[in-house]
Amino acid sequence: GEFTVAILGDLHLDPRKLEDYETGRGHFLPIIEDAQRRGVATALVSLGDLGESKSVDPENTQELFAGTTACHELAAGYLSSFGCPYEVIGGNHDLEGIDEFSTDEANLEAFCRIHHKPTMQFCRQIADRTLLVGLGSTVFRTAKYTSHEVTVDDEQLAWFERLVSEHPSEEGWKVFVFTHAPPIGSGLRVLQENHVVNGCC
Repeated sequence: GEFTVAILGDLHLDPRKLEDYETGRGHFLPIIEDAQRRGVATALVSLGDLGESKSVDPENTQELFAGTTACHELAAGYLSSFGCPYEVIGGNHDLEGIDEFSTDEANLEAFCRIHHKPTMQFCRQIADRTLLVGLGSTVFRTAKYTSHEVTVDDEQLAWFERLVSEHPSEEGWKVFVFTHAPPIGSGLRVLQENHVVNGCC
């Protein structure tokens, strides 16, 4: 069946610059609305890194915005404003609320609660025998090598393996998988080490 999915990556929302995000949403809305008028299933997937990884009020605080309750509430409002259901996975900055939360677990709980997610991963059937699946990063403070890596935990991987085995391609299933960064060893042509591009890290 036909379906339409809007995919947003690395929003790094900054409440001082919301007009830019409104302009971006304006590019997507006509496509989503057209699909809905034609009776086509629609959804939005955010690939994480929802908030600006700097202070958004530098005259009053040095607290990073990314990963905070305020960040996730702003992101939830924005992602909900596209007029279709949204899914979101965590990127390396989404548990960065280090001044507000003392542990990754507490930060992760806030992320999931604010975005109405029972778990960091998601599975949405968007069309007949067609799944959208997301795996999110679950560590920041406790990352093995650097807090800016993306780590999908063993529990999610076991869940994913079960899901794929229960929806075999031989039976016509199509599974679209979303992560914040391509898995190392996947063969995708990306840098295989941490990168600093926009100065956010």
